[in-house]
Amino acid sequence: MRTFLVLARTGSFTEAAAELRVVQSTVSDQIRTLERELDLRLFDRLPRGTRLTDAGREVVAHARELLDSQRRLFDAARQDGAVAGEVTVGATESTCAYRLPGVVAALSQRHPDVHVHLSPAGTSAALAGVSRADAGLDAALVLEEAPATDHTLRPLGREPVELVAAPGHPAATGHHTWRDLADHSHFLLEEGCSYTDRVARELLAASPARPRIARFGSIEAARSCVEAGLGLSVLPRVAVAAHLAEGSLCRVTGPALPDVPLYLVTNRRRWPSPAVTTVVEAITEAAASW
Repeated sequence: MRTFLVLARTGSFTEAAAELRVVQSTVSDQIRTLERELDLRLFDRLPRGTRLTDAGREVVAHARELLDSQRRLFDAARQDGAVAGEVTVGATESTCAYRLPGVVAALSQRHPDVHVHLSPAGTSAALAGVSRADAGLDAALVLEEAPATDHTLRPLGREPVELVAAPGHPAATGHHTWRDLADHSHFLLEEGCSYTDRVARELLAASPARPRIARFGSIEAARSCVEAGLGLSVLPRVAVAAHLAEGSLCRVTGPALPDVPLYLVTNRRRWPSPAVTTVVEAITEAAASW
């Protein structure tokens, strides 16, 4: 069942084998065995991976429930009271890189049998991952308020963002309006990022000509373009703090950029194992000092 869910999420026998730490033939054998036992074709085999069939999508929710039941059984049977299990947390790139590693390291010391996997994901992908059984996210951290639906939101605080440029860039000095900023190139994170989408809207509204805006899926790529003097970007302060301190980036003085709310998201319909509860509590505790 676990192999089935991992393949459903990754869509690749190779990626599933790597995540499960087995050879690819083992994944193939397990899926064939499952399809034979259920007398169903669960996946369409495509040249570039796999895709769930309609029957496969029906099986996903039941597979997740089965694994949750198994996890509850093992947790109830443990005699030593130790917390154990695997927990996958989705979060933005900056949160995965700068906020969560310390939490994971501290958890590994207190609970060595709890294994936390970090999965970089934008807001929409993270919310879908918590909602969908096949996506495999036990919790997510998002930088905007999410629709209520099946989600439970826990506010963790606010994440400051910075408008930055290279020290030699024309925007590095003086005070600038949105109209002034629209004359420069901007390297923003991909659409769906709430704070960069807001900046893009302000730039488009301020300029009669279409501003030069490039979208990136990586903070590192956007920051590198800015450091090279090619334009401006809006990035989480935690991702640029060291670069501001060393002088490879500088703050651009301009319109106020509000801090972005940070939420921890779980699925209220899914049973939280002791391991998931432990990880959620550790993140909440750590966020108080961010």
